[in-house]
Amino acid sequence: MKKISLLLFYMLLSVAITFAQKDTTKIRLGDTKIIIIDNEGNDDDEKLEKLEKGKEKFELLIEEKEKVQEKVQEELELLEKQLKNSEDKEILKKLEEDLVKQEALQKDLEKELNALEKGIEDIEEEIEKEDWKNDDDEFDWDADEDWYSDWDNLSPFSKKKKFSGHWAGFELGLNNYVNADNKTTLDDPLFELTPEASWVFTINFIEFSIPFSKNMGLVTGMGSTWNNYHYRNNVNVYEDPTSGIIIAEPETVLDYKKNALNLWYLTIPLIFEFQIPVAESPHRIHVGFGAVGSLKLTSKMVQKYDGSKSKNRSDFQIPGLKYGLTARIGYRFIKLFVNYDLVPLYKDNRGPEVFPVSAGITLLSF
Repeated sequence: MKKISLLLFYMLLSVAITFAQKDTTKIRLGDTKIIIIDNEGNDDDEKLEKLEKGKEKFELLIEEKEKVQEKVQEELELLEKQLKNSEDKEILKKLEEDLVKQEALQKDLEKELNALEKGIEDIEEEIEKEDWKNDDDEFDWDADEDWYSDWDNLSPFSKKKKFSGHWAGFELGLNNYVNADNKTTLDDPLFELTPEASWVFTINFIEFSIPFSKNMGLVTGMGSTWNNYHYRNNVNVYEDPTSGIIIAEPETVLDYKKNALNLWYLTIPLIFEFQIPVAESPHRIHVGFGAVGSLKLTSKMVQKYDGSKSKNRSDFQIPGLKYGLTARIGYRFIKLFVNYDLVPLYKDNRGPEVFPVSAGITLLSF
């Protein structure tokens, strides 16, 4: 066992000496750190090549250890058979001692194999970092052939894209609206909402990226949004048949458990997005600003009271088309958005001048 451990030590030391130079990359092997790579002259290609060779060395060591492990296992099985068949006490004692030694050797080999496998995993992580670093270093910001949009990927002969935006996914957030002074306190308090009960659900099912460079471009696509505006007060909101104006009146008979205006839109965005690299990570912080146009599909009032439910589908003097601003930021699985409509919820002079706002998080990216 000591000989094998000593042999492993010298082999690992020789690998370390072979690859050690000025700037070093340390690879953890078990509970120790072994110097395995040096980058002489800041040559990333040379460093990557040395990493690959280091990985090959470790793989060869694993193959050799597995062969030794197979032999030890065979000897263990043989010793166990001899113990069963032998009746001589002295022979039994000697066999038991040999068995203990072989079992200890087997455990040491398992530890060494686990350490080598962990070393390979660390090397692969370093290789991945170098690949990403080389990809960044080799990018020519002025060369058209180095970046491609999603439109190119529609072709079976397209090249791998370099810029990918963030739009497609399932979003969840809260709704509210503000007056012309950007306040949630309205002149007519009967129209005020309960923000924590007013939800927005969005499924962005189509996404296209139009790059300007590797780290920035335009993002467009299509989505579907459901807005739920839950009134804070026990009111009836409806269109006056004579004037065509949306009014809100207190309800004195029924006690509404739910009283909400539900809107369904088809949306199309145009977002400028730029991405910020984070150290050597393949992931980037993405920030986007832009506009979203929306086409209203349905609008209805939903009210629940005393075990009953009523739905009133109407135009509610809500424009069929609207547009607004959106801002987005994210890193890895955390993606946040804020939307602000530039078109009032109701048509001019047909209801209170309020501008919808919403904010939330992307729960699932497509």
